[in-house]
Order: sequence, then C-alpha cells, then structure tokens
Amino acid sequence: MSKVHPFNFEFDHDYTLIGIHSILEDYRMAYFLNKNLKVHLKRFKEDLDFPSKNCSFPFYAYEDKITFTSWSLIANKHTFIDHVKVINNNLFEEETKTSFLISEKKKVDYFIKINGNINENDLQNILHIINNTPKVITSYTINPYDLKSRDYLIF
Repeated sequence: MSKVHPFNFEFDHDYTLIGIHSILEDYRMAYFLNKNLKVHLKRFKEDLDFPSKNCSFPFYAYEDKITFTSWSLIANKHTFIDHVKVINNNLFEEETKTSFLISEKKKVDYFIKINGNINENDLQNILHIINNTPKVITSYTINPYDLKSRDYLIF
C-alpha cells in the first residue's frame, strides 16, 4: 500500500519591491525611469490580466544581462466604467470603479519589482533617483511578506 504525501509549496518572494506614489501615467513613469535609472523598460503587448477581478494592469519589463537583474514596473490601479442598472433616481447608467492589484496598498500607484542582488547602497541610490523624478510624490521599499496578496506579484 502506498502513502500519499502532500507537498506544501510556497512561492519564493526573494526580490526587492518598491512602491511609488505618483500622478504620472504608466508610459510616462516608464519613460522617466528609463531616462533616470538607465534601464530599458518596455511594455508587454498584453497587460497582466485578472479575469476573476475583471481588470488588467499595464506591465513593463527589462532584463539587465550585465548585473543579472530583471526589473518590472506594474501599475497598482485599474480604473474602468461599469454599466449599472437604473434603479430609483439614479441619473447615470455608468459608474467609474477602481480595482487594485495589491488591495492592501491602495495608495501605491506603481510597483517596481527587482529580481537579483541589489546591495543597500544601490537600493538607496535607486530610491533617491525615483524620489527626484518629476511628479513622483514618494517611493519606498515594501517587504513582500507583509502583503496578503503577494502572490499577485509572481510573474
């Protein structure tokens, strides 16, 4: 008789995560990051889709073959128009709604995920450059293990 051994599998969240507060559109954020950080983020043809949440998020990526790091920029917010039934005295048949990739960080507009080794001095330099980018309010590191929905950042 054989025994069934269940595997407890958990994703490894070994990356640096930066949250950015900004009023910039995603393509402008990617442009300024490319210009100021000397990276080459390019938008994927397909967005990161979540059919269960009825939303998609713009996704940019770059692989640095010299430092063996990969960078990802992803928006945290998706705004869409939802058609609603006309009930009672509602004047509008549409309403604007917002979905979040990481719902516990609703004030974060963008995430930068860096896979690979980044030392503390380089990380502080990256944060300094991002914080000095026009129309960026602030940026800071986030511990992925503090996020309940961290598995949405596996891509």
